[in-house]
Amino acid sequence: MKGLAEEQLAAHLRLLGLPESVTERLDPKRTTTNLLPVTAPLDGVIVTREVVAGEGVDAAKPLFVIADPKQMWLTLNVRQEDTRHLKLGQPVRFTPAGGEEVTGSVSWISTAVDEKTRTVKVRAILPNPDGRLRANAFGPGKIILREEPYAVAVRNEAIHWDGDCHVVFVRDRNYNPQDPDTLVVYHVRKVRLGARDEDHTELLAGVLPGEVVARKGSAVLEAQLLKSKLGEA
Repeated sequence: MKGLAEEQLAAHLRLLGLPESVTERLDPKRTTTNLLPVTAPLDGVIVTREVVAGEGVDAAKPLFVIADPKQMWLTLNVRQEDTRHLKLGQPVRFTPAGGEEVTGSVSWISTAVDEKTRTVKVRAILPNPDGRLRANAFGPGKIILREEPYAVAVRNEAIHWDGDCHVVFVRDRNYNPQDPDTLVVYHVRKVRLGARDEDHTELLAGVLPGEVVARKGSAVLEAQLLKSKLGEA
């Protein structure tokens, strides 16, 4: 600042600390002399403004809320009985309402159970480079416990409880759909269940790939099975 005239020095001090992108838009003749730069602690986007031009401020009052939208936190509410399967780093798939599926990973598992919902909060970090995800958005999320590309799975309504174990009804392999005189025969199979979602259940044992399992009308077969057991008793 050596060699500056008094007016130039005053103008320089008035704008001291402000970036050039701001100072080039200010009129030195109309700019107040008590401008103070407000520095953000991180790079991001202003998502909330708590102050208006001309308002008095102090250190205890927040002025702006800044967030980095390149990464988003996803909070999942997991049933308490399912938390025993959770681990840090497990893949998470989230589909926001009206959007496309986004994949992330589990970064935090709460040690407390929510008093109202009786669920456990699980947090996942989702990449958001193009800004498709929005704060406070809702949608279904899934935590991938394991991936089995060749798993045997059936519809949930095909599985029944016979009093001792889970069973399904498997169509006889000799059935010929081209022969109208062939009787449709179903065999009772005991099965061991694996992972389950809202539509399908994995079968770890009891059914081979390609076998046909009864879904529609299987409740009638179950009734006949229970009836036969009562008759034996």
